[in-house]
Amino acid sequence: MKSFWLLTGATAISMAGNTFLYLAIPWALVEATGSSLLGVLSMAAQTAPYLAAPFLGAYIDRYDNRTLFVAGELVQCVSVAIIPLLLAVGQVVLVFVSLCVMGLAKVVSDVAGDYGLIPALVPRERLDQASSWFNSAQLTARFAGPALAGLTIAAVGPAWALEIDAATFLVTAVAALSLPKAAERVEKSRRSVGVLLREGIGYFRSRPDLQWLTAAVALYNLGAGALEPTLLTVGTAQWHWSKMAMGVAVSCAAVAAALGAWVSPLAPSRDDRRRHRVGVWLGVAALGAFGLLIDSPLAVVIGFCVLSFGEGGVNSTTMAYRQQEIPAEFTGRVNTVIRMFVTGAIPVSSLLLGLTVGLTGSFRVFFPVTVAAVLAVLIWTIVGGRRRSKPENRFVTGVTEGVVR
Repeated sequence: MKSFWLLTGATAISMAGNTFLYLAIPWALVEATGSSLLGVLSMAAQTAPYLAAPFLGAYIDRYDNRTLFVAGELVQCVSVAIIPLLLAVGQVVLVFVSLCVMGLAKVVSDVAGDYGLIPALVPRERLDQASSWFNSAQLTARFAGPALAGLTIAAVGPAWALEIDAATFLVTAVAALSLPKAAERVEKSRRSVGVLLREGIGYFRSRPDLQWLTAAVALYNLGAGALEPTLLTVGTAQWHWSKMAMGVAVSCAAVAAALGAWVSPLAPSRDDRRRHRVGVWLGVAALGAFGLLIDSPLAVVIGFCVLSFGEGGVNSTTMAYRQQEIPAEFTGRVNTVIRMFVTGAIPVSSLLLGLTVGLTGSFRVFFPVTVAAVLAVLIWTIVGGRRRSKPENRFVTGVTEGVVR
């Protein structure tokens, strides 16, 4: 478990640095262009590459997870480091290109780390608890990050905040290089990318439970995926809160998310405990979404914290579900297919909330978030619940034949 904690600590440092990026980019773009829409769309630029994730998944299943993780962190380091230079010369288009490159690298490092390295470093019977600890550590890092980001941006400006973020990726890459080379659970395939891609999509199509999980979380992200930059934009433009005050508000939500991840294994459950817990935490997030509709800044922030508490539980429970249910030989391909929909919904959320962010009143701005959160709960608990059984047919690939689990 020592290697697991080393990886967890390193990625937590990177996550803390990422909060600098999430805060600095929207503010820098608003200051440079005067456009609130561009500030919200910065999240879309970072997440749009997930639409190409299945193609990357085939490569993830061909190569060593540690090598891919380190490469992904280094590419993110360089991509973020050049953003201040691009902003200084007014190359806004290239800023978005850099964010897209960073997003592609994040796809690789996230999947290789979350679903490749962690299961290789942790005994299978402890994956539920390990997922809870891992997500809690990442979200705790987000607690310290926004407050530090607010102070840093206020003191030295967004450019230095972005350079600090770039340095955290370098720290994570160096730490990952010191990990012992864990034995892979399956031998990496050297077959063609096309064959691997078809097999991964075929396996995903054979699993109704994974399809409904993907549909529910993707729908939730369709509403809430770009909530944080939208909240930052509204807080700055309409509430006239300082950068430091908004940083503290986001930090409170991060604490709530970390707490949700930490206690996620304790949520009430039935026999199908993993599936039921996902529904419980989606319900908590939907409850918080109703608080966003109250036309009071304090009520919106409280609702955001409750929603974040639910999100922390959702992140932990869905991660454990996928680690346990997806065979090791399909880790990269199936998880990138899932992330194509789940994270690919965030750019659409940016467009959707970009249209409402300029409206007056919390109800008008955040109404799409509440609708999407409620529909996600209904899809998972009602529609998906009717088709939760797993197929008993045999799924055959070039290397394995067995009952789908």
